Amino acid sequence: MLNLSFSLGLLSVFLVLATLARLPEAIGWGAYFSDLTFNIVLVAVVFVFALSFLGIWEIPIPGFSVRTKQPGHDAGIKGTGMPGLPTEREGAVGAFAKGMFTTVLATPCSEPLLFPALTYSVSQPILITYLGFSMVGLGMAFPYLMIGAFPQLISFLPRPGAWMETFKHIMGFVLLATVVWLMTIVATVSLPALVPLVGFLFALWAACWWYGKVPLTAGR
Repeated sequence: MLNLSFSLGLLSVFLVLATLARLPEAIGWGAYFSDLTFNIVLVAVVFVFALSFLGIWEIPIPGFSVRTKQPGHDAGIKGTGMPGLPTEREGAVGAFAKGMFTTVLATPCSEPLLFPALTYSVSQPILITYLGFSMVGLGMAFPYLMIGAFPQLISFLPRPGAWMETFKHIMGFVLLATVVWLMTIVATVSLPALVPLVGFLFALWAACWWYGKVPLTAGR
């Protein structure tokens, strides 16, 4: 069910993209990258995610998106008379949100392959447009749906371990490289904006560091 929620979050992004593509005032993807505000927001979002991957701060899961086991349900606690430790597990809302974030981050990487198919679907009747975008979303969600339907497929995946933390850090540096590439686009749009943008990223860095350093329950 969590895989299904993740896949629905993934599909929702493609449906939103299909809706935006059919708006009368819709413009091509290339035109967005000529807009300074769009590029600055994109740089900031990717940079903040890179900092999260590098352990500067963690993305919290909203309280309403997690389920908590009732005390005493764990084998090591049952019958001891001691209060159980609540174990938070990701709920449907959290999985849905992660599916959306995953799609937003992955879509730019697949643009060279998707561009011909999506361009064709946008030029067709609205039903074909939504069908085209939905098929792309289903293709991306297919591995998650298969593992959800056949859990034994997990045996083909690498076992969890310390390598996952290292891999996450490596992906953080990949995102930082993406930030550098996006800043070259900003330079072509407005070169004078480059230095203020670097200062803005340093401010975001400090804010994320402070957020990761100080718990939300801390006093002033």
